[in-house]
Amino acid sequence: MKRVIPAYKTLVEVLQDAIDKESDAEEFYREASEMAQSTDVRGFLLEMAVMEREHFTMLSKKLASIRADQQVMNGILSSFDAEGEQAPDA
Repeated sequence: MKRVIPAYKTLVEVLQDAIDKESDAEEFYREASEMAQSTDVRGFLLEMAVMEREHFTMLSKKLASIRADQQVMNGILSSFDAEGEQAPDA
């Protein structure tokens, strides 16, 4: 099956989509583990859920860092006028 990848415009969009997919995958593995009759299978599925949660956490931290960097850059850029000169009140 060939995966169709959306036409992302920003890294934020990529990360947000990946975060959503990791969350869905974690939920899938947790729900599957509840249906597993074998303790070995249940344990494996729960390990997979934990791995998906770790991915979710890592991606969420990266997204938060990028957003913080963007906010800082926006603050810096807002202190300049359209011609690139520092605004009088800055």
